[in-house]
Amino acid sequence: MSRLQRAALLTVLLTTLAVAPAGAVKTRTDTVTASVHKTGRSGTAFVYKGTVHSKVFGEGKVVEKLYGNLKGTFVITYAHGKVRGASTAHAKAAPGGGVNVTGTYRLTGGTGRYDKISGSGTFTGHSDTTLQKATFRQHGKVTY
Repeated sequence: MSRLQRAALLTVLLTTLAVAPAGAVKTRTDTVTASVHKTGRSGTAFVYKGTVHSKVFGEGKVVEKLYGNLKGTFVITYAHGKVRGASTAHAKAAPGGGVNVTGTYRLTGGTGRYDKISGSGTFTGHSDTTLQKATFRQHGKVTY
């Protein structure tokens, strides 16, 4: 290989490395558990705050807003950024009291390491009879 060919090859390799993303985009399966409590209202929404544990992201803090039509939004703050999402729930009275909840969610954006995040999945949960406390488990795909 001539010096000119080696220089051209080196230029191509360096250019490829310069435009490649710093971290490869990966899709993972995640399971998140959450425990929340009602802290008040924001307009027509009930506001819930609590803690989460994600198999992918680790420990975090969540703020959820739940509207009367059982549609909601959430923001989870993890060590390397925030994850935003939207949810739609369906509620049924639970045998023995409380409310069982099922639904779907989708991730709508993020900050920091998760600024290009996307994903979706399903969740199940249970609230006490006063709707003051709830636990949830969500499961789905996340790409970032």
